[in-house]
Amino acid sequence: MKKALVVLVLLMMMSTLVFAAGSKETAAEPAASKKIVIWTNLTADAQAKVLRKQFTEVAAEMGVEVEMVTISFNDMYTKLATAVESGNVPDIMHTNFAGTAYLYSQDIILNMDDVIDKIGKDDFISSYLHVLNAEGKTWGIPDWALHTSVWYRKDLFQEKGIKIPTDWAEFKAAAQKLNIDEDGDGKIDVYGFPVPLNAVQVAPQTYYEFLYSAGVTTFDPKTGKYTFGSQKKKAVEVTDYLIDLYKTVSPPSSIEWSWNEYRNALVEGTVAMTLDMGAVIGLAQNNNPEMVEKLGCFDLPGQFGNKPASFGSGYAFVVSNSGSATEIETKKEFIHRLYTSERAAERALSRPMFAFPSLYSALEIYKQSPSVALFQDQIATISDAFENSNWYWYGMEHGLSQMSSQIEATTFFGEALQSVALGMQTSVKAVDFIDQQLQEQISIIE
Repeated sequence: MKKALVVLVLLMMMSTLVFAAGSKETAAEPAASKKIVIWTNLTADAQAKVLRKQFTEVAAEMGVEVEMVTISFNDMYTKLATAVESGNVPDIMHTNFAGTAYLYSQDIILNMDDVIDKIGKDDFISSYLHVLNAEGKTWGIPDWALHTSVWYRKDLFQEKGIKIPTDWAEFKAAAQKLNIDEDGDGKIDVYGFPVPLNAVQVAPQTYYEFLYSAGVTTFDPKTGKYTFGSQKKKAVEVTDYLIDLYKTVSPPSSIEWSWNEYRNALVEGTVAMTLDMGAVIGLAQNNNPEMVEKLGCFDLPGQFGNKPASFGSGYAFVVSNSGSATEIETKKEFIHRLYTSERAAERALSRPMFAFPSLYSALEIYKQSPSVALFQDQIATISDAFENSNWYWYGMEHGLSQMSSQIEATTFFGEALQSVALGMQTSVKAVDFIDQQLQEQISIIE
């Protein structure tokens, strides 16, 4: 924990240096030939290929030069520090919502409301804009978003006579029925539902999906006041339920599982359900095509039926505040041109299922694509969740908050939950520890 805090403090110092360098650049009028440098945290070939294509097209339209650099999110802050030392701060960044929150907190990006208005604010799915809002302004332009759903084996549900669960009790009962001994040797061959608890990002993602479905938040969505500490009793209930699932319907090794492990388990048929943002479909198409038509999705139900919110995330374009007024307008115009309906849909479709574009007009194009033609029911389920229910990224219930990047940079959620799963401490003590660590992160931010 101490090491994680030290790293976080260093990252904050690095971003402060970035801001300082950006401020100095503003004072001097750069050469007109300066090219636009864009960093993206998307490193997958399919996604990078589409981004590079679109950036090249827009650069040609505007008569400017552009350079795209792919940088993994984990390396983003150290790369920024190096860029400051070399005097080459990126002009535009394509990063996730947590990255946007961190960059906003360090005062190195511009609010983008004028560009959003130029594109057409009414064309944006409103919940996408909400998550990027702070101080009544929008600090990035949402590109696409992801929604956490329960992906499940439709064939096994039918075989076992299981209906889609409507509350947590039904969900556990369904998972127990899906613990299957296929060869009669007394050992489970297919587990009902994995509880992945890898301490690096995966554990808090798993935990927050259940916290949100029970109404527990880090901050009050309306006031922004810290609320987790006053909801610890409910958080203990969530923890007890999650650990019970781990002990009864989840592979023991899932205590260390990350994204690849739980996705592969569903695709390979060793689990019957899993929480995911849709990448399991792309994985099945590549590794086990016969599984594709067997997979469906539904929203994790609320604890007692009513579900206050879900867990989700996405990507956005942000513009650095460095450079002259002319350069800033050029960067904003570059982003504006990226938001044709066709280009927005193409970017979303470049990600393995299911990244939903932020524009309604792009969503209509998205739905008509042959690559998602077989998944209209799933698209309808996820679309409804985006448009008609609440969804948050951890720590960003009230909009942009640096807490999200603090949570991503630390491992205390995973450490606490793993210790309960292993019988090393109680849920009460684990929740107390999480509350303490969250408050320490707030102190660091302040």
